[in-house]
Amino acid sequence: MLENLKNTSLFSKILSLLAVALFALWVVPSMLSYYEQVNDYQANVEEIKQSVAKYGLENNTKQFNMAKFKQNSELLFDQVEVKSVADNKYRVTINVKKEDIKKFHAFLEKISLQYYVKVLGPLEFNSKEKALEVKMTLLTL
Repeated sequence: MLENLKNTSLFSKILSLLAVALFALWVVPSMLSYYEQVNDYQANVEEIKQSVAKYGLENNTKQFNMAKFKQNSELLFDQVEVKSVADNKYRVTINVKKEDIKKFHAFLEKISLQYYVKVLGPLEFNSKEKALEVKMTLLTL
């Protein structure tokens, strides 16, 4: 093999050297970046699986339905009102007992995992005797 290398022209040697340099400077870093992204993806998938297990969520997110949302929310809270404000916006008012505020925070964390919605703007909290009235606007996606 050394004989063949000695007998090749200078141009072929330079071209071979450039091919090896290109491989070392472009292909190898690209491969390393790809495998790093694969590892990040697998870590993110594992984190999502842990969140699903932690909150006991179903694997399917549903389209927002006013009646179903109200029915499911009333299982957790005293009083729930849902009103359509615009095409894809809904105004939600929830009455929460003060001792159930942690339940409300968990509900708020997983609302976008259960329905294709986004909470718009700040939440409005009004304190009543033994309860809190929470108002929020939901945008359906």
